[in-house]
Amino acid sequence: MHIGYFSSILGRTGGPAIVDKRLIEAIAEHDHHNQYTVYGVTKQSTAGLRFNTDGNISIRTIKPSGKWLAIPFGLTLELKKRPVDLLHATIIAPPIVPCKYVFTITCWSQYSQPELYPFLIRYRLLYLINKGIKNAAAIFCYTEYLKNKLMEKFHIDPDRIFITQPAVGEEVRPVEDKEVLKTFLAGFGIDFPYILFIGSLTKRKNVEGLIRAYHILRQESKIEHKLVLLGEKGYFFEEIVKTVDELNLSDDIVFVDRRPYHELPMFYTGADVYVFPTFSEGFGLPPLEAMACGTPVVASNVTSVPEVVGDAAYMVDPYDSGSIAEGISQCLSNDQLRKSLIEKGLQRASEFTWARTAEQVVKSYESILEAGW
Repeated sequence: MHIGYFSSILGRTGGPAIVDKRLIEAIAEHDHHNQYTVYGVTKQSTAGLRFNTDGNISIRTIKPSGKWLAIPFGLTLELKKRPVDLLHATIIAPPIVPCKYVFTITCWSQYSQPELYPFLIRYRLLYLINKGIKNAAAIFCYTEYLKNKLMEKFHIDPDRIFITQPAVGEEVRPVEDKEVLKTFLAGFGIDFPYILFIGSLTKRKNVEGLIRAYHILRQESKIEHKLVLLGEKGYFFEEIVKTVDELNLSDDIVFVDRRPYHELPMFYTGADVYVFPTFSEGFGLPPLEAMACGTPVVASNVTSVPEVVGDAAYMVDPYDSGSIAEGISQCLSNDQLRKSLIEKGLQRASEFTWARTAEQVVKSYESILEAGW
């Protein structure tokens, strides 16, 4: 069979883009039988792909190139000229797809909590995602939570929904050389114990709730830790800054812009605890990455997060800053708990491999084509 793979965000540095990149590379390593074409909206978007193949994977830059032309026009023209048996579209699907396609759903907050998005972004997301779901032969999603939501809202046959989970790469592991780690962190002015958050700095990730929890800790526990917030400044970021100013925490909170993926193990390893207080998540890879680096994790007890972290994280209520503060406090002060979470975390993270993900995805492609939907 001939599979086309399209991601409008391929080549970026954020989590979903890394998932697409690693999945393509894992498929290339895993499947030497089927043919694949990876579509890029620009030449740069696919330049970072690294794989050795038997000639069964090709890369094509869509023309006209650029996201705003490639998605509504270029990919449709490309697929008409050079048809594939099945297109796999992630994030968003082109408005017109002249072949059978599978569509990956990565999140549900656009439906459950639309107020977390600016109006125009929300409108565009809902339009494109609804259209993508409606016309897809099958749906990929990351968790049972997402599968159940899809069935409830769109009444999709459960046989047409396939769970294909992201993974943690072998490069995400504890940094053993403490001098290298110390020097690296010092380059960002981090020469103190810290609590870490990595993710987009948006309302959905509940960064404000984390800041308020940190404020509670500073008042009640007199901790010496600072709070490091690493990620891209998203919509409503000004409200995060406002919260920091209101609580007089400017000297205690460090903002670090989004960093290349290969640097993240440094930040995870150096942290005493990683906190993931999200309101809504389709999967949530950072907690697993932190676990893989031997860092105890505090995580939300909502949406897909409990399904992903299992019993390897300290679960908290993201709508209660006091609950978040208590979780952080326990992970910092309870040595027995820390040891248990670190051991469970390393084991949990090791269960999510890209080889397993590639096998899930390829088997799902084959099942979709065999079913003839």
